[in-house]
Amino acid sequence: MNELDTRAARFLDSIRAEGEAACAAIREETEREVTGRLDETRRTENARVERTLRFETERARTRANRDLSAARMAARAKLADQRQKIADETFAKAKAQLADFAASDKYAAWLQTEAAALAEALGENANLSVRSIDLPLLKGVKLPAGTTLTADDSIELGGLKGANAAKGLAADDTLAARLNAQHEWFLENAGLEINI
Repeated sequence: MNELDTRAARFLDSIRAEGEAACAAIREETEREVTGRLDETRRTENARVERTLRFETERARTRANRDLSAARMAARAKLADQRQKIADETFAKAKAQLADFAASDKYAAWLQTEAAALAEALGENANLSVRSIDLPLLKGVKLPAGTTLTADDSIELGGLKGANAAKGLAADDTLAARLNAQHEWFLENAGLEINI
């Protein structure tokens, strides 16, 4: 019985060893499969996270650019309003100074010089127009032959308008026209550029 027990014990040990080896192989295979699947899941999730991160980063960048652009536009509009306010105030003061000049003693001499120069430029048979209150200031000014003087109360500050229909020439040498001609120059040269 001893030999039979020994054989049975060896047989059981052999079966047990085979079972344990099979279990170890199954555990290893299971561990490899689980590890492989976890690695694949990690790679898939990392790729998804990268895509989401790139998408959200780009969306945040786009939103920031849009907000920055809107802020720049608002700042430009505010600066343009301030620039226009400064220009309006400056031109209102200049207009008042021109009105004061037109009421001064120096205006008559200036108007006579300008009338003679404009009439000379337009030639014979020209028509010069001035404010009705300025007509007496031009009495005695030597003008080319056929030049006529007329009143034009649409001239606001003073100065002259002239035309020569025969030559197809016209000129606006009023103080208001001269002031308006300075508007663009003022905006370009007064240091009021808008660079944002």
